[in-house]
Amino acid sequence: MTRAARPLTAIVAVAAAALLLAGCSSGQVKPESDYAGEPKGVEAPSSSAGGASWATWMQGGKQFGIVLYGSSTCPPTVQSVKVVSDNRLEATLSPASGGVCTHDLVPHTTVFATPSGVTTTSDVTVQLPDTTLTIPALRG
Repeated sequence: MTRAARPLTAIVAVAAAALLLAGCSSGQVKPESDYAGEPKGVEAPSSSAGGASWATWMQGGKQFGIVLYGSSTCPPTVQSVKVVSDNRLEATLSPASGGVCTHDLVPHTTVFATPSGVTTTSDVTVQLPDTTLTIPALRG
């Protein structure tokens, strides 16, 4: 290999490694926290009456919460979200505990940091396995 070709080969190798690593990245965002109840300081939408799941911006758009309803002893939680586009997320639910669960219906909130590139100025859809939620755009 000539001396002039070595730097070019190194650049190509670095670029190929970066593409390979980017291709292996799942883009999954893990939750910052989860807790029993609805998001603190946020009013539940009327559509949540009866246990309908919902999602909301928190901390002025720095975070968002996904509220699922289920058993208080085996709460449903979101394991991760994947950014599909600037206004679309796909959520993966955590596996069920497999234990004995109470037959009550209570809210449980999973909180995520808003990923860079996700807009807060237009509605964002969150695709769950069995439903689609909409986080309304922040106004102001």
